[in-house]
Amino acid sequence: MTPSDLAPRRLAPDLTVRPLGVSSGTSRWAPTVPQPQDARLLDGLRRVLDADCGSGAQLLDTADSHRCGHAERLVGKVLKERSDYRVQVASKVGRVQGSAPHPYAGPRVRHQLEQTLENLYLDQLAIYTLESYDFGLGDRYLDPVVEQMRALRDLGEIRAIGLRGPGFRSSERSIRRFLDLFDRIRPDVLWTQASGLLPLADLGEGEDLGTFAARHGVGLVIASPLAHGVLAGGRVDRALAAWPDTTADRGAVASAVTQGLAQLAGRFGSSPQALARVALRSLLQRVQNAVLVIGVGDEQQQRHDRGLLGRPLSEQELAAADEVFAHMRSVLFRPEERAPFLEGHRVTLPETGLVQRTTPSRR
Repeated sequence: MTPSDLAPRRLAPDLTVRPLGVSSGTSRWAPTVPQPQDARLLDGLRRVLDADCGSGAQLLDTADSHRCGHAERLVGKVLKERSDYRVQVASKVGRVQGSAPHPYAGPRVRHQLEQTLENLYLDQLAIYTLESYDFGLGDRYLDPVVEQMRALRDLGEIRAIGLRGPGFRSSERSIRRFLDLFDRIRPDVLWTQASGLLPLADLGEGEDLGTFAARHGVGLVIASPLAHGVLAGGRVDRALAAWPDTTADRGAVASAVTQGLAQLAGRFGSSPQALARVALRSLLQRVQNAVLVIGVGDEQQQRHDRGLLGRPLSEQELAAADEVFAHMRSVLFRPEERAPFLEGHRVTLPETGLVQRTTPSRR
């Protein structure tokens, strides 16, 4: 990639942001319980937004389900302090029910957006993402929700409609559901989680979520690209906590991840910033229509954006990193747990380093 590879990326019409943004996290703890993370989140937000060291706006990703709106209010506190921050804010809807019969019932989407904007001290969201695939019995709320979302976009209260994409471990049924919703909703942006430990979902016919998004001309927001800090030298047990249902041997996983990080450190440097650069660059250079968001409380945020991303990885460096990540994944996810991603005969594609099927797709 060229030195301009860190130029802002287009996520949707009239929405361009820097390739590395920040997230308020995914905790869903009760907001009434005092949280020591509050100070850390506020400090992290101020630090990375003050370090405006790149051209274009930065994406700040949050959700109404993050501690039941508490994270939104913390973000709003920081944005109110400094109205000159160059930031575009994205949030989500579909998990918080409140007193309504369903999170998507009636005018719930519009009402929740009003609350979200109030929490954030904003009059517009960059992206409003439908976080849940549950639209009630027989999808009774789907068409009204789509109508509301398009009206909100037309009115300028949101700039882009988002849809949560499937994850690496999604079932074939979940992937079919996503494809159906994508056709019916026609979102501007997709949101997912992925990293070297958890690659983008395979949608069949040799196409992952990144190439699918590019083919359809929609943006892609990737959260947790550092696997909750593990790929920046953080505690390995955080990777296990992220996938509590895996039946892989915990000791073997810890050993494989530790050894893999040691291999990366031997080649690229052992500092958290050096390790983070490899994990982030490997995604950004492979998925050039994506924007990554990392948690503001993570230690690697000490050097954000250009200082954290550093120079591009060479093709040889990308291949070396891919090999290490593939070995970690092979231990973390046993073959039977990775369906449909690893069903059938398996080959490693040299241009991506990701394992793909050669048997016919079941889509």
